[in-house]
Amino acid sequence: MHKKDYTKIRSFLKKHFMMVVATTDKSNPYPESALVAFAENERLELFFQTNKHSRKAANLKINQHMSCVIGLTVSDKGTLQYQGIACQLSEETAILSCKKLFIAKKSPTAEPQYIDHPDAIFFKLTPSWIGFLDYSESKSIVIEVKKFT
Repeated sequence: MHKKDYTKIRSFLKKHFMMVVATTDKSNPYPESALVAFAENERLELFFQTNKHSRKAANLKINQHMSCVIGLTVSDKGTLQYQGIACQLSEETAILSCKKLFIAKKSPTAEPQYIDHPDAIFFKLTPSWIGFLDYSESKSIVIEVKKFT
């Protein structure tokens, strides 16, 4: 990935707090979509939390493939589509690191009643494909990333 493309994508992610995620289990043809808060790291991995009893949590136990969209308003002047593999964080150090990302980002879910809720579980989403459309300049920019090594 070109450094300029990485910088644009990372900058866009830093400006946003919410994304729509889509999951499905392999036996149900209907995807389940939900709005969730997210945080990101320098490897363009995304982190989100949900309730352990949610449909997305149940779906991800069966099928770790998911997608999401970030940039949901006209004022965003861009949108990022993201496909990847979700992995539930289970190690305490990984969960603590994830929580620190949410707190540093000043996420709406960084409040103790959300981040420390006993039913909260955390996922890391590793990218397999990113599509970014940037309409903020005079000529629209389309970036597609398929390799992340």
